[in-house]
Amino acid sequence: MIAASSIHEVAIRLSRAEDHAAAFIALEAVTSERFGHILFTALRFDYDDGVMTRLYSNRIDVTPVGGTKPIPTGPWADRIISQRSCYVGRRKEDLKEVFFDYEPLWAIGCESVMNVPVVWANRTIGSINILGGPSQYDEITASEMMIFAQMSTPLFCCPP
Repeated sequence: MIAASSIHEVAIRLSRAEDHAAAFIALEAVTSERFGHILFTALRFDYDDGVMTRLYSNRIDVTPVGGTKPIPTGPWADRIISQRSCYVGRRKEDLKEVFFDYEPLWAIGCESVMNVPVVWANRTIGSINILGGPSQYDEITASEMMIFAQMSTPLFCCPP
């Protein structure tokens, strides 16, 4: 179970960040300590244009900031967008099933993922995506990450 002190630490770090980049760096640092990861990204969903835009990445060599990709359809999108629930993939094959760009992820050692929706006004406006080694995440870690993701909502709705 996530401690109130961890939630407080994220709230303080986010509220004291000078800009969006600093806030994402702070969020990544706290979640890295809590869950560990190889790759941490944040995507904002633009339903009008049908794309997801990367707002942050700790590995810009693999997933550059500003990059876009189409908002997918299918079970992953149903879960994240329609149901506003987390997606947890535990194996390399899970990455292949949901990401068309899985090969660069495999190349840096990613074998599991938790995609956590960022929801505002009952609509998924983005996601925090954390990828790590084999079977690194589960429903418990994803539900804990949901708290941090919701704390980052202003980063997805407020212009930088």
